[in-house]
Amino acid sequence: MAPTRILSPMAFERLPFDPETYLTDVRMFEQEAFGAVYLIDDERKAIIETGTSWDAPKILEAVNAFGLRPEDIDALVVSHIHLDHAGGAGFLLEEMPRANVYVHERGFKHLVDPSKLVESAHQALNADEADLFGTMRPIRSDRLVAVKDQDRLDLGTHSLVFLDSPGHAPHELTILDERNRCVYTGDAAGLYFPGDEILMPIAPAPSFDLEKNLETFRRLLSVKPRALLFSHYGPHRKPKEAIEAMMVAYPSWARIVEERLASAGEEGVLRQLYDMSCRAAKRFPRDFLERRIRVSIKGLAAYHERMEHAGPGR
Repeated sequence: MAPTRILSPMAFERLPFDPETYLTDVRMFEQEAFGAVYLIDDERKAIIETGTSWDAPKILEAVNAFGLRPEDIDALVVSHIHLDHAGGAGFLLEEMPRANVYVHERGFKHLVDPSKLVESAHQALNADEADLFGTMRPIRSDRLVAVKDQDRLDLGTHSLVFLDSPGHAPHELTILDERNRCVYTGDAAGLYFPGDEILMPIAPAPSFDLEKNLETFRRLLSVKPRALLFSHYGPHRKPKEAIEAMMVAYPSWARIVEERLASAGEEGVLRQLYDMSCRAAKRFPRDFLERRIRVSIKGLAAYHERMEHAGPGR
């Protein structure tokens, strides 16, 4: 079932620090300022992130409104293979005959055959959430490019460098644009809610890894980015401040889940984490923010359980 209310996407708008880089809000999950899709309008055209399967028509609409044709797009880049980042890829390719999809080498096989990925995601979600996350369409292997750490995608004046960035997921990439020194973060740096200026960890089951995520944060600091381009949502112009805040928040959330989940239950932990991070929220609905927090409570609980059963050296 499709969402009952579909909000129209915003037109692609130019980012202030780069004349060739644009952002559209696809109104993911029917929420403004949550689903960011980026366009690099260079000699070769690239779209960064493809949203859910529901978002593919919105992306096509935004491309057309920008004055490009879908067949002008050369590359679709997905930060990782979760449904809200790669779900639209297979649907977009049908309208984009020149484009290939660039994906972490660990995610390649799951885009060729996404059946297990979709099944696993829907098992972890309630029915309403599963509808919002949509589905995936298989992608032929000859239209996929498996990338590894330090691989590059040259677009003309822009060169994208892929950085292996595990933690959120083992198939997570962050992408450095060497021209403007901005980093597309996917979910590796958590969630950013502009306007309310909330930074929130996102630590999904089954494979979130706290130590690897902290290593990714340290690597992002070493890159010294000009801005962080969050998939959820938009540019953050104080990257060092944001990363350092997340390096505190992630271990803090992990500790609270470990110490309080058994005694306080999910609802008690949810209230504490909401008060810590979202108490001042005005732009984003409480229920929407709480749903994001619940994802991390479950993921951190699974992480702690996995660590308990891990042998020496993990």
